[in-house]
Amino acid sequence: MPEALKDAAFTLLGWVLTPLSVVLVLGGRRLWQRAAAWRRRTLGRGLAVVLLALALPVGGLGGYGLWIRYRPFPAALERTLQPGIEYRRFARREPRPMVVHVATIDLDTPGLELVPTPAPSTDCLPALTTSGFLAQARVQLAFNTQFFYSCPGAAEPDEIEAGEPVRPVGVYAVAGRSVSDRSWHDSTAYIAQDGVITLYEPPERLYHAISGRHRLVDSGRATAAEDGLLAPRVALGFDVTRRRMTVVVVDGRQRGYSEGLTLPELSALLVELGVHDAIELDGGGSATLVVEDDEGEPLVLNSPIHTRIPGRERPVANHLGVRVASEAGP
Repeated sequence: MPEALKDAAFTLLGWVLTPLSVVLVLGGRRLWQRAAAWRRRTLGRGLAVVLLALALPVGGLGGYGLWIRYRPFPAALERTLQPGIEYRRFARREPRPMVVHVATIDLDTPGLELVPTPAPSTDCLPALTTSGFLAQARVQLAFNTQFFYSCPGAAEPDEIEAGEPVRPVGVYAVAGRSVSDRSWHDSTAYIAQDGVITLYEPPERLYHAISGRHRLVDSGRATAAEDGLLAPRVALGFDVTRRRMTVVVVDGRQRGYSEGLTLPELSALLVELGVHDAIELDGGGSATLVVEDDEGEPLVLNSPIHTRIPGRERPVANHLGVRVASEAGP
């Protein structure tokens, strides 16, 4: 269905069902009162209960439709999530509505560790949401990483469910074990056991490796070619020393709230943020950034859009987490 038609459908849904729910509430209340004088009082009050019960789902659907269409921008925000992890959120209306999430990680922070999704016994991993990964890995920050496709017996990525087998695209390695060694666009970040980051060219001893698709920034220059697609985006970038890592997530496919970026626009944004080198990670419905809240539970920072439902996370193949040892805290 075209986006314009979807927008019209949500708007109509909101403006029709919301007042209808009010009518149902008022009608049910009036019917309940009048039924006291009826010979068949039980029947009248039963009908009143039915009207009142219908008002709740009808009002919920109507309110959801209006929220989707007239959703307000979130407030700008800057905060320290953990020692060495800074988070920033901002919104823009040009060239279209967008909400941008930026996590900056100081890799020299004492006790800080980068944690990828564990290597499976086969080259297929069970799909898992980013929130699920954060909880299982006990990390403080997590984001989805590689593009992936379905293994035999699983649904397509756009309809994937948690636990279904999926396979990451590109080079992927965990703690020296290679899960996938097929290079894809030569956009791989290699993480050595001592935390040293190298890009594109594999080191002599493989430890962690995660891959993206396009190179977005090369030596401070925006390099992405136009792909003709406006979508939610995820980028992984580094400064010239490779000791400051930047994760950028841009929400998309949410008309009037955040409609996404093209690849050249994402490249330009990364240069604006001071990134020296960057690669594109899996975006679209996969784009998710999660933090551990004060109670130790996953808190989604952005607005994922799996199956076109705002706020719904997509189970994906793999992730990268950031863990800061408790003794490194203040």
